[in-house]
Amino acid sequence: MSPSAAGRRDVWDPADRGAVRARLRADMRRRSVLGPRQRSALDGLVHALKPDSMGRPHPERHLLAYDLGSTLRPPAAAVAVGEPEAATHLTWQVSGMGIHVHTAMWGSVREAAQLWAAQRDAGAERPCVVAWLGYQPPGPWGALSGRSALRGGARLARHLEGWSDSQHRLGGPRPHTALEAHSYGTVVAARALQILRRREPPVELDALVVSGPVGLPRELAGDPSLLGLGAGQVFLAQAGSDYVSRAGLWLSRRRPWYGFTRLDVGPDDSRGLAGSRGHNTSRHRPDSGLFGRGFGYRDIGTASLHRIARATTGLPLT
Repeated sequence: MSPSAAGRRDVWDPADRGAVRARLRADMRRRSVLGPRQRSALDGLVHALKPDSMGRPHPERHLLAYDLGSTLRPPAAAVAVGEPEAATHLTWQVSGMGIHVHTAMWGSVREAAQLWAAQRDAGAERPCVVAWLGYQPPGPWGALSGRSALRGGARLARHLEGWSDSQHRLGGPRPHTALEAHSYGTVVAARALQILRRREPPVELDALVVSGPVGLPRELAGDPSLLGLGAGQVFLAQAGSDYVSRAGLWLSRRRPWYGFTRLDVGPDDSRGLAGSRGHNTSRHRPDSGLFGRGFGYRDIGTASLHRIARATTGLPLT
C-alpha cells in the first residue's frame, strides 16, 4: 500500500480504522468517476465485507486498510476475518502471483474465512485471519525475480510491526501470531521476516506456514537465523502434483526451504479429508468439469487446510 495507507498505526488505531470506513463510503459515492480497475477493486471490497456474501456463517469482516491505486500501481487492501483486538490467534494470509484486489478480493477473504473456521474447529478460542493483499503481485515471469518480494516484504513488515506495537500499547496476553503464505507470497513472507529480525528489538512471530513454495532467496537459505524462526516453527505443504512450485524453484534459481516440518496434504480417510492437487489454493468446483476436479491447499474439507489451521495456531498437527 502507499506510505499513507501502510503506516504502522493506521491499521490498528480505532480512529484511523473509522476513517478508512468513511473513505470507503466516500469512494462508493464517487464510483462513477473511477477507472475500471478501481471500480472493480471497490466492488470486490464491498462484496467481501457484506455479512451474507459467502453463503455460510462467518464472523464480521473488518477493513483494515486499502488503496485504490493509480495507473501505475494496482489497488491493495487488508481485510480481517474476526476481531483483531480480541484475538487469541492472529494469522496473516499472503497470496502469490496474479492475486489482485481488483480480481480476487472476495475469493481471498473467503479463503481467510475458511482458515478462520478451520482454526475454530481445531480449538483456537478467538482466531482472526487477515487477508493481506498489500503488494504488487507479479505474473508468471515476474515471479522468477525477487524485486516484487523485496517491496512487498517491506510493506508486510510495516503492518506486522504495527500489529506488534499495538499489542504492546494494549498490554495483556500476546496473541499467537503466524504467517500463512502461498506460492510467490512465501518469498514475500521470508523478506518480511528478514526485515523484522533486523529491528531493535526484533519483532517475533510464532509460526510460518508455506504452501506451494517457489524457493528462498539464496542469502536467507544460507543463514537460517535471518528469519528468526527455529525448529518446529516453520511448516511446509506441497502436493506431489504441484509442478508449478517445483518449476518456480528451478527457474528462479532460488534455494529450497530448510528446517521445516512437512505437512501431509494427501488424503486422510480416517478424518474424511481430501488430498490437495496442483498448485492452486482453491480449485474445487464440482460442476465445472475436468478442470474443476481436485482440491487446492486452502479448500474446505482438505487435509492441507486442516493441518495449516493447526500449524498456524500452535496446536498438534494430528
